[in-house]
Amino acid sequence: MPGESGELGPMLKALERTRDTQEAVAIAKQIGAVIGLPYPSCIADYSDPLLTRAPDGRTYAELFGWAADFREDWERNRLNLISPIANVCRYSNKPFIWRAKDMVAMTPLAGGARGKHWHLTPERQIAGGLTIPVHLPLGRVASFGWVARTEDRPFEDVLADYSTQLRMAAILFMDIVVAQGADMPPVTVGAGDTGLSEREVECLSWVALGKTDSEIATIIDRSVPTVRFHLENAMKKLNVHNRTQAAALAAQAGILGPLVQ
Repeated sequence: MPGESGELGPMLKALERTRDTQEAVAIAKQIGAVIGLPYPSCIADYSDPLLTRAPDGRTYAELFGWAADFREDWERNRLNLISPIANVCRYSNKPFIWRAKDMVAMTPLAGGARGKHWHLTPERQIAGGLTIPVHLPLGRVASFGWVARTEDRPFEDVLADYSTQLRMAAILFMDIVVAQGADMPPVTVGAGDTGLSEREVECLSWVALGKTDSEIATIIDRSVPTVRFHLENAMKKLNVHNRTQAAALAAQAGILGPLVQ
């Protein structure tokens, strides 16, 4: 409904000001109550099988009120790694809605026995939710969102009315998570300034796409020794030991740009 999104304004301002975990969690719950999706959810890194933890060691799932057996089963079955929601977040930065009944149909993508343990199902009294992808430094894919047990209001309406404000809330909350650093691995590329030349980046991009030295030489119209010279320089600047590691690190740091079209 037009104008309803203004209700979130004071909460966003409070979330922007705070760096206190408990206060931020309380604000996220307040936002959930306003939009009709009362259960916040925070994943700081979908490559990590463990749930995101606050500085005191408790998971954000616990702070948000998710049941202990739900949290324990989620970690035991490493459901972060097979999440259909994660697959959307990896390729998009736009808020999206999902329904539990549709997620169930997507879990066979996970393969193996873990798919049978997928938790966001109608049988577990989950109706669906709204998720905001958040892309963090060094290629980490995160998300923040809100979940509901019943769809009292069409999720499409929630997205239409609150999309911009919820996107801002997700970014602000994840800023707090990153600043606290509890789950964040160390940065290995100093300030992103590697000093790689345009030709070195070009050669690494082709390495990341699976090309051999001779194939790269043909593509860029240079000799094989010249290609190897550029790759060796890139490895030195990135402080790595081989071309594969150099390409992986450069891609993670966003130096190579998008490799998937």
